[in-house]
Amino acid sequence: MFERMRKWINSVKYTILPVATIQEALGIDLAVSTDMANAINLWDDMFRDEAPWLFDPRRPAESLGLPAAIASELARLVTIEMESEVTGSARADYLNAQYQPVLGSLRQSVEFGAAKGGLIFKPYIDGGNIVVDYTQADSFYPTAFDNSGRLSGVVFIEQIVRKDKLYRRLEYHHLEPEGCVIENKAYVNSALAGTNQVMLGKPIPLTAVDEWASLSPSLTIQHVDRLLMGFFRMPLANAVDSRSPLGVTCYSRAINLIRQADEQWARIMWEFEGSELAIHADQTLFKRDSFEQWGLPAGRDRLYRTVHGIDMDKPQFDIFSPAIRDSSLFNGLNNILKRIEYQCALAYGTLSDPQNVDKTAEEIRSSKQRSYATVKDTQKALQSALDDLVYAMDVWATVGGLAPPGAYETAYDWDDSIINDPVARKQMFWGYVQAGKFPAWRYFRDFEGYSEDDAKAIMAEMEGASLNNPYGFGGGA
Repeated sequence: MFERMRKWINSVKYTILPVATIQEALGIDLAVSTDMANAINLWDDMFRDEAPWLFDPRRPAESLGLPAAIASELARLVTIEMESEVTGSARADYLNAQYQPVLGSLRQSVEFGAAKGGLIFKPYIDGGNIVVDYTQADSFYPTAFDNSGRLSGVVFIEQIVRKDKLYRRLEYHHLEPEGCVIENKAYVNSALAGTNQVMLGKPIPLTAVDEWASLSPSLTIQHVDRLLMGFFRMPLANAVDSRSPLGVTCYSRAINLIRQADEQWARIMWEFEGSELAIHADQTLFKRDSFEQWGLPAGRDRLYRTVHGIDMDKPQFDIFSPAIRDSSLFNGLNNILKRIEYQCALAYGTLSDPQNVDKTAEEIRSSKQRSYATVKDTQKALQSALDDLVYAMDVWATVGGLAPPGAYETAYDWDDSIINDPVARKQMFWGYVQAGKFPAWRYFRDFEGYSEDDAKAIMAEMEGASLNNPYGFGGGA
């Protein structure tokens, strides 16, 4: 029985199918529009460095890898030094042992979820253990959500290719008054290529495929109030489909800017390639090889370019070494990166050159606060998904008789170092002092450990000293 459940829930593989095809097969409506499905595919392409503008021959671009970098940085900030555990009973101890491996790979999971707008943590029984499958947003089809926004129906797809046939299984999880219902339907398609591949094909019994032969068409797990999975989604407003409860990628507001950055990077690369040092030399300066071709010095074929008929009144070679416009090009790129940072709620200097961030102390502080707010919202969304995951693991432990019954509690400790970093805070307030927005004596009192009287005495002694050299090192004024 439990091996059957494992097969049902484990390793569902994605295949592209039109929304209408799945809806017709199951007789249900999917909670994902065509626009939303197309957007998810675009986010996935961008994350994998396969954005469409990278392959446009009319306007070639070079990838900077920004989508992956943005998702990675957000995942790092969200999960940095995060700790969580399940406690309260012998059942809790068992759940915690199954739960901790999830935390070990949590950063990578959050990165995929941030990039594609969402992720499903789906547990299944494997022997005496509960293992978790991670299904990305381009690999599942939501069907329904409850009033709180929690996922209450979803379809997964598994496919098997055998000889000249494509076998597919639709796995439909949905919440009903009697409990969580899991249904299976199988299909076969003889077309392995072309437009016909997007059709499900002919319905077949589950027994027609060895891997599915032990599965039942339907299974109901009673006494549950939610699907047996955790659904994590990015806590951003959905500008693609405002009626959809699905999440959007963390870089959804910067897609055009990312394209512009890739195009600017291509210009920079072309500038360096086009201005590469070269020597134009009359071909008569070189010997002919055995094939009657003008032979260039070995290993120097990139340096020399043969030409015919150089003016004999001038030297028979010319050095090509134009000036490179790197400063203006890099400044343009840096300005685009700053705009991306703003749109993605990243602190200034995360993507752009931190040595060239022309921002006031207040602007930098605001950018960090904006980043902090996004991180906290994402942590709340992730905690909700993990709560549902532990709930599902508890249900499977009961169904499988894997641990004695008992109560449990899930605790979380989220690191706040991105806003409370003492070094960063000290530097920030020294910037306020330099800008004349914070009394210097208060800086010495609050960050250098002096009493108020001593701090004011220090400032009296330093009267006339440069704030860039507050301690008067070297006798500078």
